[in-house]
Amino acid sequence: MLLTTGKMAANTIQFTGEQARSFANVSPEAWRHWRKVVPRLAAKRGKKARFSAGEVVGLAVVASIIGTFGVGVGGLVRRWDDLFELCAAQRIAALRTSCLVVSADAVRLVEATRLEVDAAAIVVPCQPIIERLWSAAFSGEVGQDQVPLPFAPQAVGSAKR
Repeated sequence: MLLTTGKMAANTIQFTGEQARSFANVSPEAWRHWRKVVPRLAAKRGKKARFSAGEVVGLAVVASIIGTFGVGVGGLVRRWDDLFELCAAQRIAALRTSCLVVSADAVRLVEATRLEVDAAAIVVPCQPIIERLWSAAFSGEVGQDQVPLPFAPQAVGSAKR
């Protein structure tokens, strides 16, 4: 997680591709596939690729839809860029109280208290995702430095005297 400053966005938190993938619970294999079929992800390649908090929320929404409903990422490609742009353009505070509504015609961000759906749609509340992102970004927990070695370390070489 990087804290960047610039003309467009001062003090904006940016996530690496690995952090975004990990947060959205996307396997490395699925991530490689998504980068091939999703134009927005294909444009963000390499170690310099950075994702805003809104984009990470968008990734988590798509991963949630795919995991919950078994929809392939190809089924969401038509709406992926719309969803990604919509999430990226929002402040986290606005996303926290909203739901993303994905229908055959559009992707909408709707205030949770004003949610009305008149046709088949997938509705994903953003609050649990935002809280998980906030907790992951600011928990202060330090992960384990190294996994335990499966074999005890031993000296290598001979001692000649």
